[in-house]
Amino acid sequence: MAIVAQLLGPPLITRDGVVYAAPRGRKVWALLAYLALVRQPPTRHQLIDLLFPEAEDPGSALRWNLSELRRLLGGPDTIGSGSVVRLRLPEGSVIDVDVLQEGSSIAAVELPGLGRELLEGMDVEASPGYLAWLLGERRRLQSLGAAVLREGALRALATDHPGRAVELATRLVGAEPLSEDAHVLLVRAFAATGDELAVERQLAASIELFRRELGQELAPELYEAARMESDRPVPPPAGTPAGVRALIDSGEAAVSAGAVDVGIAGLRDAVLAARSAGEPRLEATALVSLGTALVHAAKGRDEEGSAALHRAVTAAEKVDDRRIAAAAHRELGYVEYLRGEYPRGTVSLRTAAELAADDPLERSKIDGVVGVGLIDVGSHTLADEAFGRALDLAESLDHRRQLAWTLACHGRSFVLRDALDDADATLGRASELCRGERWTAFLPFPEALLAEVWIRRGRCDRAGEALEHAFALGCAVNDACWEAYSVRGLALLRAAEGDLAGSVTLLEDALARCARQRDTHLWIRAHVLDALCAVGLAARDPQTGAWVGDLGTLAGRAGMRELAARAYLYRSRLGDETASDAAHALAVDTDNPRLARLMEDEITPLEDLLGRA
Repeated sequence: MAIVAQLLGPPLITRDGVVYAAPRGRKVWALLAYLALVRQPPTRHQLIDLLFPEAEDPGSALRWNLSELRRLLGGPDTIGSGSVVRLRLPEGSVIDVDVLQEGSSIAAVELPGLGRELLEGMDVEASPGYLAWLLGERRRLQSLGAAVLREGALRALATDHPGRAVELATRLVGAEPLSEDAHVLLVRAFAATGDELAVERQLAASIELFRRELGQELAPELYEAARMESDRPVPPPAGTPAGVRALIDSGEAAVSAGAVDVGIAGLRDAVLAARSAGEPRLEATALVSLGTALVHAAKGRDEEGSAALHRAVTAAEKVDDRRIAAAAHRELGYVEYLRGEYPRGTVSLRTAAELAADDPLERSKIDGVVGVGLIDVGSHTLADEAFGRALDLAESLDHRRQLAWTLACHGRSFVLRDALDDADATLGRASELCRGERWTAFLPFPEALLAEVWIRRGRCDRAGEALEHAFALGCAVNDACWEAYSVRGLALLRAAEGDLAGSVTLLEDALARCARQRDTHLWIRAHVLDALCAVGLAARDPQTGAWVGDLGTLAGRAGMRELAARAYLYRSRLGDETASDAAHALAVDTDNPRLARLMEDEITPLEDLLGRA
């Protein structure tokens, strides 16, 4: 008997098309939501601590609620009876939160509760840990709702359904009214319909909204999105396939050499030339190159890059080119990770892996990105496995840039776990490879991470030189990510030297640099905030409470459980007596021994940050 469970909005269960009677008590719904959403099935003891801490007979209360949940779901086999409680729904059953996290955007945008709050309208009497988990999940799932609307609108544009794109982009703007990317997408969707008046009206409305609410002008990308197809440059002569290939090669070479605007213009010409020549495979290739350049080399152009990548997927599917489609899906997954939308990124990466089964370089790239996402959500053991696969493949191909990229990302996991020997070796090799490849645009990242290792080992002079160099390189390539992360390192250096006020000032500067470009990695902003909280606590800065709140909101919305737990630990240090329990509940799905040390009060947050146990 298939079950359809709706947890977004007012919860309900449908069995074979019939709405089933609601259970007695809200904690049955609370149990179902927790079992459906946690990565690791909880023990009975954990559920008692989370949901029944004040009950006279907690064990009996749990047994009664589990019995009610079994009745709601249609039988005793739906919930495991051992010490670990597992959800086992009949074959063909659907839970809306699973579709939102793991399903296609086509299915997810049709969910009746899309955009609604998890267990909407329900106030659950439970432990601080459960309430912190529920608040974080509500934020995270609403963010995912916006992500599937964005993905659906981009897919509709790529498949020449502009009306559908307008509908979904309008819903996206309603969900995120102050998101520049959402407004850019809506204007682009109107432009695709050919309705010039609608474009002008929406452009004016978006400009007025941002001026009124934020006192700022919108980015140039909004005006570019408003350009009608008839206003765009005339395609170059079609020429031969070899000529199109030459356009792609020259565009990629220009981007690689740092002439980003010239390279992107050349890649746009390549797309138009391939289309004019009737070469869909070359068009797909050019679109992947264009989308990749917009995502990685251009600043604040991720929305446009995603649009190109979705068009690449459509073009690749027409000619059944799995290699090109895999690359496009991998880049789309990377963009979602950059934004902190990890479940949606994982869906794209899973598709990419299926398409790239016979391509070792593409598989290496995919596994490397998978590892990055796993670090951000606190799953370091699984990240080790993904990075191991990626490195083995890159080593076998002697692909040095892929090796450098993967080593640097793996090195970040070692730094986060305080595994300093592994971090030193891994990041040292990544830096050497970057220098050997003259990859100055990426070198600041492993260099700044390696400097953090040296700070923790007390080698402050060496760390300072590396951080100054990394910062200068980040500025030279106009990369707000590497600028911000290098400034964060310089702030840690100030803190290690005892200048807490100077450290706070630098961290505030790093935070401002994160905001300079719309496509700054969300995890960088999160780790700058984390450092600001730790230093602020030690400095007794009056703004610390606000920084802790910002970290908690950001980490909860993105599902960064490790950083969400740290935010609650900071709240505990600020005097919130319930926050420690919340931190422990959020840390259940993480596997970082460094976090465990901090949670047991073995060290202060600043000692944890600087490696001074």
